[in-house]
Amino acid sequence: MGISFFAYCFDANSTVITPQGPKRMCDLRIGDKVRVVQSNGRVEWSDVCAWAHREPQRVGKYLNLTTQQTGRSLTISPEHLVGVVRNGQMEYVQAGTVTKDDRLLACDVGANAAGGVWAEPIKSITNVDSLGVYAPITTTGTVVVNGIVASCYAAVGSHRAAHAAMKPVRSQWKRHPERAEGHHDANHVVKGSHAYVNGITRVAHHF
Repeated sequence: MGISFFAYCFDANSTVITPQGPKRMCDLRIGDKVRVVQSNGRVEWSDVCAWAHREPQRVGKYLNLTTQQTGRSLTISPEHLVGVVRNGQMEYVQAGTVTKDDRLLACDVGANAAGGVWAEPIKSITNVDSLGVYAPITTTGTVVVNGIVASCYAAVGSHRAAHAAMKPVRSQWKRHPERAEGHHDANHVVKGSHAYVNGITRVAHHF
């Protein structure tokens, strides 16, 4: 999928929550508002301001993480950062490092998220191949997928550092949201990515 902390993803059938209700990842569009969780645990809405990767016809290699309490099932690339609770602290770690000793950070998928967020034990971790490669970028840098809290970033040790690196994309979105679609290209190194993500990836390929 390329050497970039943006190149790892979710499959086509992964579901996000919008103010209008659930929406599959393959139906998500730039400008949609989706449910996210801030670093302080606050549940909010955030704009999808860019794609880090979007390949509808590609079959990706994923992990499927299933929780014990509510049976939530998240399909996610091993390098993608997912929200967990370790030693009483919320943090983002690569999905491939998650074990059954960890607890996934779950979020209420109801209309107003009245239940907030909580930690759920993991029931199973399996490998799956699934159609579609999608990595949306929100203005907060997080996204709730299938009721599980995830980062928009991957292949790095720090969600915070990755989010800081994406400030130019957020600034561009704030100034000219109507131009966002035009900054994406299916021929980029990371297919369907924003031009800024493509540029970072090209630089990374030289090292």
